[in-house]
Amino acid sequence: MTRHRALAAARWLFVLVTLALAGWGFRGRWSEIGAAVAATGPLRLAAALGCTAAGLLLTARLWRLLLRAVGPDVPARDAASVFLVGQLGKYVPGSVWNIAVQARLGRRHDVPARSVVAASTVFLLVHTATGLLVGGALVVGGALAGSAVAGGPWPWAAALVGALALAPPLVRRLAGRIAGAGVRATWGRTDAARAVALMALVWLAYGASLLLLVPGPGSPGIAGAVAAFALAHAAGVLVVVAPAGVGAREAVLVALLAPAVGLADAAAAALLARLV
Repeated sequence: MTRHRALAAARWLFVLVTLALAGWGFRGRWSEIGAAVAATGPLRLAAALGCTAAGLLLTARLWRLLLRAVGPDVPARDAASVFLVGQLGKYVPGSVWNIAVQARLGRRHDVPARSVVAASTVFLLVHTATGLLVGGALVVGGALAGSAVAGGPWPWAAALVGALALAPPLVRRLAGRIAGAGVRATWGRTDAARAVALMALVWLAYGASLLLLVPGPGSPGIAGAVAAFALAHAAGVLVVVAPAGVGAREAVLVALLAPAVGLADAAAAALLARLV
């Protein structure tokens, strides 16, 4: 309990420090950011919502595939109701509440709690690993060539770490250990390829949403938007003290987008992406 309270306090401290640094970093530019947000317009905002919703539904499909690898084959509608509602728990400090809620909801469909926990944990791994793989590969390919942040060996390292984390033996071992004795996780190269393909579509949908939210004339292009969002999302997961990646994801987005669209427009797009 002491460790839990300390971690919860660290999370709230991280959020407060993030807000303080944002206020300091954008001092004197809030009017620019406000104007950029207003310039987005309702039609582009609605289109961004549609793209994001499509991405979320695809992640629900991936979660169902992962659940099938360690447990029963739940109908698509039931699986989506468990996964999507549970995802709201990400915003509660503690990082485990979304998985706990999903395990509780899974009981309604006679799914063992450990199977749900295994599927949700592996989903987090696949989600983050594909973000590193797709984002890193796109940056290596020149998607954010105008950004000084995109230089150096780190995009290669991100893509390599992402690819290694998706290795079927590793995924099977992790899923099997969490699911418990008597459960033999089934996850081969075909399953891994299907997961990567699904997540590529997810990152494309999220990247399109981000691109629609850039208010000014500058544009990183669809490849740049996909790379920026995928890498920022992965960073938000890896910074464990940030509830749902709040602050960490926005910082990476601004750093990657600002050279192409300007600081005010990058900040506006990052804030609107969080809202959407």
